[in-house]
Amino acid sequence: MTLQTPPAESSASTGRLAGTLLPEAQRIAQQPGVDAALGGDLRLAVDVDRAHLVMLFEQRIVPQSAALALLAEIDELQQLDFAPLRHRPAPRGWYLMYEGYLAERLGPTVAGWLPTGRSRNDLSATLALLKLREVFRTLITATLRLQLTLLRRAGAELTTVLPGFTHGQPALPITLGHYLAGVAHGVDADLERLAGLLPELDRCPLGAGAMGGTTLPIDPDRTASLLGFTGNCPNSLAAVASRDGIARLLADAAVLSTRLSRVATDLRDWTGCTPPLLHLPDSLVGSSSMMPQKRNVYLLEHIQGMAAAPVGAFTTVTSGAQKTAFSNSIAVHTEGPAFADQAIRRCADAATLLRLLIQHAEPDPGAMRRRAEDGFTNATELANRLALADGRGFRAAHQEVGRAARAALERGHGLLAEVQLPAGLTADDFDVARIADASRYGGGPAPAEVAGSLHVLQHRLGPVLTRVREATGRWSGTSARIRTAVGQTRLAIGNNTTEGSR
Repeated sequence: MTLQTPPAESSASTGRLAGTLLPEAQRIAQQPGVDAALGGDLRLAVDVDRAHLVMLFEQRIVPQSAALALLAEIDELQQLDFAPLRHRPAPRGWYLMYEGYLAERLGPTVAGWLPTGRSRNDLSATLALLKLREVFRTLITATLRLQLTLLRRAGAELTTVLPGFTHGQPALPITLGHYLAGVAHGVDADLERLAGLLPELDRCPLGAGAMGGTTLPIDPDRTASLLGFTGNCPNSLAAVASRDGIARLLADAAVLSTRLSRVATDLRDWTGCTPPLLHLPDSLVGSSSMMPQKRNVYLLEHIQGMAAAPVGAFTTVTSGAQKTAFSNSIAVHTEGPAFADQAIRRCADAATLLRLLIQHAEPDPGAMRRRAEDGFTNATELANRLALADGRGFRAAHQEVGRAARAALERGHGLLAEVQLPAGLTADDFDVARIADASRYGGGPAPAEVAGSLHVLQHRLGPVLTRVREATGRWSGTSARIRTAVGQTRLAIGNNTTEGSR
């Protein structure tokens, strides 16, 4: 019996369905995916196709002639920048539109080998991770650069006295280096969480099929390796049902961006008070269109606003997955993450802006010291010394210093003028710089303690950098690795053909 090549069906037909979506439904449900594919996703998809075809050939699943023809047609289509697809109808989405084009060029039998052992579901999950690589790299790179700037500036400002604020009021004498080191400790935790995502980003879903794997003897480890993953997903259902990598990256970005927004608020306060504690150059401020005297530090407001993007996108991802079945779901893999890419990039932009502002900000040590003195930030140390001097205890000393602070403000005196100092103590013992220098316990601002913590943070960067460089280097080599494998496949097919003709 001679097998007949089946006729190519229209791109509107799926075999089971003879028609197409209504135009309005198509515009809403299908066109965004088509636009994304033509905007860049197809470049990732064809690498997945090449890796899949190489694996199918190596596993002796696909005929040699079909593998060669498909690889050649995919190469030509990419060389044309997918121009033949740009105005092509896609009534059933970009995937079937792309397959339909290959079927027209090569015939439905040859083109029909491409989806063997594969589904849109595992392909979609794989593409999601390939795209996530880029925004992950963008975010962690921006965060690493911010951390390096924080560590550098903190080390340079170990003795620059700054009032530490609580409830917007001067509270205790710290240093600018201590403040920046505190931010750096938070960013260190952010980096650790981001780097902790790498194992999840390195599990390839390809091979899971629609959700139940396949009876065909495919080799998911091979496609995973070609695509730059370290392994494949061990469970086919989890591979297509979950988009946890996106949710976790957004959660980490939400925590980071909230931290960036809080620092931006502090910098806004310090640059906006009179006199300002920090000065920013003209290259990082704006002017008013009406008020000629203004220097607007508006970039800080961008950072504050950008913090909302990851929080909103994370809420959308998790809300979109609520009450969906644990299987492939458009609500989970398409609608939920719709704003994830932009939100993560906004977080990276916020980190970049904050890095520039911290890098170029110039403190006014005199203004900072006066603010610390005028705010009676030495009051707590005064209470400590009074408590120890006569054994009255801290609460009684606290109340006495509180009364002294009220009297000093009413009379326009300094705080020490209202207190009888114990024997052996002088006003110098309550100098704000001396207090900061002596605060070496509990993670305080003593320069030696802060310098030690900065050394630890600097050392912790090494393992994170190593992990990130290893992963991103492997990811960057994906296209070259696949080209090499395709070349070896063509050579092997050529050798097989030559041997078969002898």
